[in-house]
Amino acid sequence: MASEIAPNRLVPFRWPAGWTPDHLKLLAGSPINCLLINDPGQSIDAAARAAGLEVREWSSLSPAPLAKVRWDGSAPIVAVTEVAWPQIKPMERGANAEAGPTGVPWIDSTSWVARLAASRAPSKQVWLGCDPPGDQVLTARAYRLAIADCAATGARWMISLDPKLAAGIAAGNAEALATWQQMSDTLAFFEKRAAWRSYRQRGPLGVISTFAGDNEFMSTEVLNLAARRNLLYRVIDRSVAGSDDLGGLRAVLWVDPEKPSATLTTKLSAFARGGGLLIVSRAAAAAFPGERNLDCAVAGYDLRAFGKGGVASPQRDWDDPYFVALDSHNLISRRYDPVRVFNGSSLWVHYSADPRGTASLIQFVEFAGGRRGGGVSGSVVSLRIQYPHGAVQIHTMESGTARPLEPVRVGKDVEYHLPSFSVYAALEVTA
Repeated sequence: MASEIAPNRLVPFRWPAGWTPDHLKLLAGSPINCLLINDPGQSIDAAARAAGLEVREWSSLSPAPLAKVRWDGSAPIVAVTEVAWPQIKPMERGANAEAGPTGVPWIDSTSWVARLAASRAPSKQVWLGCDPPGDQVLTARAYRLAIADCAATGARWMISLDPKLAAGIAAGNAEALATWQQMSDTLAFFEKRAAWRSYRQRGPLGVISTFAGDNEFMSTEVLNLAARRNLLYRVIDRSVAGSDDLGGLRAVLWVDPEKPSATLTTKLSAFARGGGLLIVSRAAAAAFPGERNLDCAVAGYDLRAFGKGGVASPQRDWDDPYFVALDSHNLISRRYDPVRVFNGSSLWVHYSADPRGTASLIQFVEFAGGRRGGGVSGSVVSLRIQYPHGAVQIHTMESGTARPLEPVRVGKDVEYHLPSFSVYAALEVTA
């Protein structure tokens, strides 16, 4: 029997129904090294192990939807199921299929789930189960997007194929095999950059909640909608918030309606007195009385001085997570965004830093197809890196290798212009 592969090196694939041991040859040259099977008695089990692959029974992962995952288990892998398929969300007939309430694309992404899972189980590998939708014809790009969307947050997609694609690959259909090869190439791209999975998500905002029970809907939707706005944040589970380092944050959002514990009140008060901004629910505001009223640029909020910082609270109870995310971004101010992106409405941005603090990573996942010139309708996607930095290198799947990205002077500002890319690009930034 082959020796067990380290959990952080496993690339999982759900073995399709109807495939036989003869189809193991399809994995030759692919980064896939772990098969997930429903029945340990399947004939594929012994053949796969003999080929040096890891085999895991599906039930042994204890897979569960986000709300039912056991975070305190001893297993090194957390498998979250029923995650939305990453895509620009199809709208009903007659609706604008590309837009949400603000006129920007309404995007489903796995990233907020991955960030929350990593916060709750920081020492574990996060595997996400998002199954291909059965009511759509999926292109190779859709599968590459699913891989990239999970990888951008350091998670793994538990790769699953829709029945038509699985049958086409098994039968040797040329188009299906081309899709399979593109998936393999995408996996290989990220495996060559495996060190990025150790980077930690960064941003100006820390979001604190139990993310469970009565608080689940509001708090998780805030994560989802803040990510859609490219408001960069760190997830802070309330159970460990007392020991979490708030350093590097501009603001902390306390989503839950109940007041913080005495310990957390002391910690959050110190954060504000040191110059940070607290954004707290109306009921929790009584724990942070502040010193004097300040003018607030965001309608419907009270803003009070608190040492060198401040406390903002709504004048009415929050009832819509969309406006919680929107108002939080406006309260913080975009000038604190570490990265500002222009002409990138269908891009999701991820910002992370290596554990030593010597490099940072700005990743872009493109949800719209058919981009030209690096932007929607031919417009160039540009960005400003709003923190001190040195050289910038760009990685795209199209080029395969990193190359320098030169700054461009635009008036008084320095920007970087992204070349065309179809699914994913990353900027590796040295300090």
